[in-house]
Amino acid sequence: MAINLNKAKQLFKGGISNSWTDFYLNMALEMAENVAKAKIATVGASVIGGTSILGDTGVIGDFFPEEDLNNIANNYTFAHSLTEEYDKVIRGGKTLIGGVPFTGGNVKLMESTLLLILNTTTLSKTGDLLRDIGPAIQAYWLGATSANIPVPTIPCTGAVANLSTIVGLNLSTGIWTPIVVPPMASISPFLLNFVISASVHLLTVGGLFTCNCTYPPPAPPAPGVLPWFGYFVKPFSGSPLSSLDFNNMVGLAGGIAIIGVDSLLDATSTITQTENQTDVASAIGSAIVKGFIEGEQTQEPEIAAAIKSIIYGDEAELIETSTLLASR
Repeated sequence: MAINLNKAKQLFKGGISNSWTDFYLNMALEMAENVAKAKIATVGASVIGGTSILGDTGVIGDFFPEEDLNNIANNYTFAHSLTEEYDKVIRGGKTLIGGVPFTGGNVKLMESTLLLILNTTTLSKTGDLLRDIGPAIQAYWLGATSANIPVPTIPCTGAVANLSTIVGLNLSTGIWTPIVVPPMASISPFLLNFVISASVHLLTVGGLFTCNCTYPPPAPPAPGVLPWFGYFVKPFSGSPLSSLDFNNMVGLAGGIAIIGVDSLLDATSTITQTENQTDVASAIGSAIVKGFIEGEQTQEPEIAAAIKSIIYGDEAELIETSTLLASR
């Protein structure tokens, strides 16, 4: 039976990812496509067995079978896909101070740094890659710039209002802390741990906005600066969790089983139905939120507080935990 990856990619892939759930789906589809292109028979066998796209353990050696590392999903392919999807999800976020999205970071440096790390890291243990991947993520933020619209919602220091943005820069590449949570059935531990670690890392980046501003009379309009720290990407698409939403999500995540390769590869064409698309995104989002919950319960207090603030999307708590993490 023909495997139609294009339909699935049209559903979940786009220019900007609005959440880490989108990131996960896009990475899964990228990897599934790479495997399918090189070895369609192997993917077909996985479809029949209902194997998860990213393997049962999420260890890179399981995701890319050892004998197929060179010709199915080599280091370059993985580095390119992860860099591309990370860039897309960052462009879907915003700064905690001012609420401004970034237009992108240093994707070339991230990709080349990640490729170097992959070539020198033993890929048999996820923990090693999760720990060593930090410099590649930090490389992305070197020279990253914000969008000029919208202007920061908070006036620059001493100003009454911001009229326009001259430039928004990142000046801190942040602190990478690898966070490992207990594995969950049929979802990649590596990608889940990466999502949580990357979310916490974003709270530690920061920089400056320079804007044209108005000042109290009789001062004329003039440039001003606004320091910013912390960046936020939603765990899943939709509005921040309310208490009711949170409880429902935890309940749903408790018994969820993420779909296998057959659904995402559209082996039966049912993936094109709207209700199935929604089910896929909801299931992945539920599992990711459950991973955040597990992380909150198993990490040191400062990291746990950061993870909790990310789950709820509470801006005041996000800013407070961002300040604490950045000063560690």
